[in-house]
Amino acid sequence: MKPLETGDPTSVGEGRYRLVGRLGQGGMGVVYLGRSQSGRAVAVKVVRPELSTEPGFRRRFADEVAAARRVGGFHTAPVVDADPDGDPAWLVTAFVPGPTLQAVLASVGSLPLDTLTVLAAGLAEALEAIHRAGVIHRDLKPANIIVAEDGPRVIDFGIARALDGTALTQTGLQIGTPGFLAPEQLTSGTVTPAVDMFALGVVLAQAAGGSPFGDGPSAARHYKVVHEEPDLTAVPDELRAAVGACLSKDPRDRPTPTAFLGGLTVRHPAGDTWLPDAATQLLPRPEPTARPTAPDAGDAGDAGDAPDRPQDTPAPKTPGLAGTAPVTAPETPGPDRTAPVTAPAGPGQAGPDLPEEPGASRPGASEPGARPGSVPPGGTDPRTAPETARPGGAEPRTEQPWTVTGAAGPVSPGPAEGPRSDGGPSGRRRAVVAAALVVALAAGGLLVWRPWNGGGPDDAKPDALTPTGSGPASAAAAAFPAEDMLIRQDTAPGWPGTCHGVIARRDASSAAPVRLLAGDACDVLPQWSPDRKSFAFTRTKLEGPSVWTAQADGSNPRRVAAIAGGRVSWSPDGGRLAVLRKKDGVQQLFVVDVADGSARQLTSGTSPVEDPAWSPDGKHIAVSIETRPENWQIHLVDPAAPNRAPQQVTRLPHPALDPVWSPDGTTFAYTAGTYGTGRQGDIRLVAADGTGDRDLVATDAHEMDPAWSADGAWVAFVRGPYEKPVILAVRTDGTGERALTTGTAAEGHPSWR
Repeated sequence: MKPLETGDPTSVGEGRYRLVGRLGQGGMGVVYLGRSQSGRAVAVKVVRPELSTEPGFRRRFADEVAAARRVGGFHTAPVVDADPDGDPAWLVTAFVPGPTLQAVLASVGSLPLDTLTVLAAGLAEALEAIHRAGVIHRDLKPANIIVAEDGPRVIDFGIARALDGTALTQTGLQIGTPGFLAPEQLTSGTVTPAVDMFALGVVLAQAAGGSPFGDGPSAARHYKVVHEEPDLTAVPDELRAAVGACLSKDPRDRPTPTAFLGGLTVRHPAGDTWLPDAATQLLPRPEPTARPTAPDAGDAGDAGDAPDRPQDTPAPKTPGLAGTAPVTAPETPGPDRTAPVTAPAGPGQAGPDLPEEPGASRPGASEPGARPGSVPPGGTDPRTAPETARPGGAEPRTEQPWTVTGAAGPVSPGPAEGPRSDGGPSGRRRAVVAAALVVALAAGGLLVWRPWNGGGPDDAKPDALTPTGSGPASAAAAAFPAEDMLIRQDTAPGWPGTCHGVIARRDASSAAPVRLLAGDACDVLPQWSPDRKSFAFTRTKLEGPSVWTAQADGSNPRRVAAIAGGRVSWSPDGGRLAVLRKKDGVQQLFVVDVADGSARQLTSGTSPVEDPAWSPDGKHIAVSIETRPENWQIHLVDPAAPNRAPQQVTRLPHPALDPVWSPDGTTFAYTAGTYGTGRQGDIRLVAADGTGDRDLVATDAHEMDPAWSADGAWVAFVRGPYEKPVILAVRTDGTGERALTTGTAAEGHPSWR
């Protein structure tokens, strides 16, 4: 929730409803969190003043409000008060505690059959009540369905019609949400209650884990809605015929809600709840103040104007949530991300529809989301948060300014292979022994003091024992790369609780990065396309995470497909993207076609998948898979053989996350460590066959998210706590470490190639 702005009303209804904050805004107006005189939480939609001057608007608004107030039943959130003649006009709705269906699907993936049948019956009963009152919803979608403890609730019904004939619709803007519009809505046909039954079919297909008309650009989906049969392979056999009937092209062939209910066999799950365990965890606890269920002010507005969660309502923990919300994200113990917000997008909001296999991504080193582990408020796991270093990391430490000289040559006391010190008794004993050794060596004249303040950018670490080089070029004395680097830059503090990430480009010739995209969402994890003419990135809004592309200068941003969050990776030919989505509650690897957004699933195991990275030759996609709790290892997936089990590459004593291929495909740079223990994150190198694991950057300062230079001689990485990360780079022999972040803004997610 955002604070009230200058010019906002502080109450409506002659003081009956006190307004305490903004939930969102859109084509019809602004939605506020309100309190009744008794303290009940309500959602108050205040209509844009200019709409009151539109011919016929007030009359239509009054008619729709009157009809909506006649709607009853167990499965709707009623309109409780309104003043169509007010200056401005306003509407108050009751609230239902619980997340939206959109948030539930984003977190847990597809729903089991028993839950689907209860959902289908509840939604059909709601539509039956809505239609009986003479109302057509026109915008039924997961964002307008609240998942309550005792069943679903439909909100925000009927009011969209008030916009008919206004300037918003006269300019050609459709009332409704792409992906849920019936064929007749797309071809300017007559709108009847049958459009709601079509939307019901889409909702149920998505709740089953499918996407009946694909997940590409709106134009492609619209064509399929009008001309092609839906893909219902994800819908269980028991429901497929009923859902298919709802999706009939001819509205006369669709069942009424009553007929739909008559042919439905409801299978109530055993136990006390109709929801699977993962979804039950999203329901609000009884102690906190319930969140209001508000009709979104979005109406025909921008999807980016979706409402935020009220600040006075703690969000439920959302396992596996991948992405953080644009303003306030929910706590999510799982990867990259959508908040269970009960102020959903409202009538006519034109925004991305719910993804096929929407999932949650862990807040990870590569995006808003969260890897399993300690999860800070905001829905991102410290291991997976956007390139803001993982929370709690220590400040960067400098190299020790001394060298021990012996018969074999200089030796520095840098980090060694093997178990890492955790500051416990053994660590303290080693520190005491080391101190005694220093004193003894100094007394014997074997310790030479050498000042070390970081030196110039090309200075080597003083006499460090460095790993062998890797990649196509020798790192020794390699010049600093001339290629521009894409980064994520925070425009305001708050991560990981609040994401203010924008995509920027750091030119080799300039210290200050150039912002490429407007900061109206949570944009993270940029990845150059192979030809560097465009880039992909992960964008998170309240409707969930999705992968986008844009030209190299930031122009022509385009949504490709919904994802669970996390890093994405280009195929070498630039035609596909490896992405993460949830299927049956488990985060899996998918490949998405950049042109049309169509998706293909590559993994189907029971362990979550993270951090895809396509090999330079295109034959494999490297991923991290959790082989046991908190132990992630690198595996290879063959994109040409989706049914083949991933091949495990590393069997290391420490986690291996964020794997990235060297340009020649011989070596992985990766993040090692477990958040909250030891050093939490180091940058290491390992051969592509799993051998030769070695440190590249190993300090107490918490490093993560490596990225190779195009020549393979340098690796960029992030260092520091989540709240204030910086980007550095180092040669692959460990020399020449330099800081690239020069300003005060936090930076992360480097992409050099």
